[in-house]
Amino acid sequence: MDIYSSLMGILFFVLIFIPILLINNKLNKKRKRLINTLNEFAAQENKRVLEFDTWTDNSIIGMSTDKEYLFFIRDKNDYHTKVKILVSQIKNSYTNQQKNNSKSVALLELILEMQDQNENIRLEFFKADKNDFIMGEELRIAKKWVSKITEDFPKPKILLYNI
Repeated sequence: MDIYSSLMGILFFVLIFIPILLINNKLNKKRKRLINTLNEFAAQENKRVLEFDTWTDNSIIGMSTDKEYLFFIRDKNDYHTKVKILVSQIKNSYTNQQKNNSKSVALLELILEMQDQNENIRLEFFKADKNDFIMGEELRIAKKWVSKITEDFPKPKILLYNI
């Protein structure tokens, strides 16, 4: 009876944990490939990226070590983009959330207002569709990068007068 229970326990362990390990290994390989793509993209400008964030298995954002360039790559079925942006040309940044009828987020973008352009640059972080319908870390990452981009902006000076 003990041998039978032990064999059943081992079989249960193999059937449950081996697929989990295989899926995790596959996701790690995709993430490493995405990081390599980001590093190659930054190398075109002779830059290095040490700080970056990835989400899902197809999106990454990072900034060069000297904070001169912002790099964004998203390679999804219906949305392929590879963007490099001079941080010094960014006037303002903020997130944009569009909600659908059920009050859930249908689209999340990081909007970059540029100094020399009339149009804003829109970086899509999340778009609800048949494959992606639940938002995970995207909002937290987008807000983090808004603050990271705007932290180096010149601060307005506040003058206080006694009247």
